[in-house]
Amino acid sequence: MVSFSVLIITHGREELLLKCLDSLRPSVEKWQLIIVANGLPLSNEVIEKAYSLTSEVDILNLEHQQTPGKSRNEGVKLAHYDWVYLIDDDAYVYPRYFEIALPLLSQERVEILGGPDAPARGMDLFSEALAITLTSPFCTGKTFSRHKGQGHQMTKANEQILTSCNLWIRTKLLQEVKFPEDYLRTEETALLLDLEKKGVNMFYHPDLKVGHHRRKNLVSLFHPTFYGGYYRAKVLKEKVASGTGFFWLPALFVLLHLLIFISPTLFWTLTRIYLGLIVMMSLNLASRQKNIKLFAYITLLHYFIVFFYGLGFLSNRLGFRENR
Repeated sequence: MVSFSVLIITHGREELLLKCLDSLRPSVEKWQLIIVANGLPLSNEVIEKAYSLTSEVDILNLEHQQTPGKSRNEGVKLAHYDWVYLIDDDAYVYPRYFEIALPLLSQERVEILGGPDAPARGMDLFSEALAITLTSPFCTGKTFSRHKGQGHQMTKANEQILTSCNLWIRTKLLQEVKFPEDYLRTEETALLLDLEKKGVNMFYHPDLKVGHHRRKNLVSLFHPTFYGGYYRAKVLKEKVASGTGFFWLPALFVLLHLLIFISPTLFWTLTRIYLGLIVMMSLNLASRQKNIKLFAYITLLHYFIVFFYGLGFLSNRLGFRENR
């Protein structure tokens, strides 16, 4: 029988956390729930919900908010089962999730296992459009598989298609290799690259889906997008990952805007080509959802995400320090 600890890091999103907890109903009697309250204490409602799910509950209250890596490392110290399941506080598992996952985790060759996140139920129009935009290769490149199930069977994986909001890792690995504690984003990418260098077997299953709530406006989306690019550049420098040249494309996209000062004609020609591509892609994505109201948001988000991700990437390469 597979034994596991669920690790959730949370900070001020209790309504979503309650939905997350309510979805955690594995078909096993013994499992551990670890909640790290990262700078804000939990309400009695959350604590009562946690203890209604399992008798093995560990709650760690961090007085001051820590980086994601630091808070995860602290939570892992409390894990006493073979597997740690990482899920974000704004995500929830789909029905039959554990029925699919647990038999896969019993295979000795599987050391890391993950699956995609999908649009959560009940999101507003902007959030739904954002979730759909992330499934577009024109927006997220090779990492779009994190947000859209690919294939029908378990396949070998790497950090480009695994996401920390839905990730199983053998506990012994997390005791040997830690999350970096100086990253504000992409700390799981750095961890997975370190584990990949050690020859750890990573797998992805398209049916291991979680619903994931998304940001509700451009203002709240700016920081995770900008720092996503910033820390992707940082991790590429520190981990020297091969075959990742496509992560430079958003940065090149930002630099192409300088053409307006050098060759306005070429700039507007390239702009029309780019707009034509993302309009076609956005129409396709909106039509698949049978909701044309999503079209304008999806089009805007294609540009917004690529531009500010690229700007973050360039900021790191140019030596700017992050504002903590």
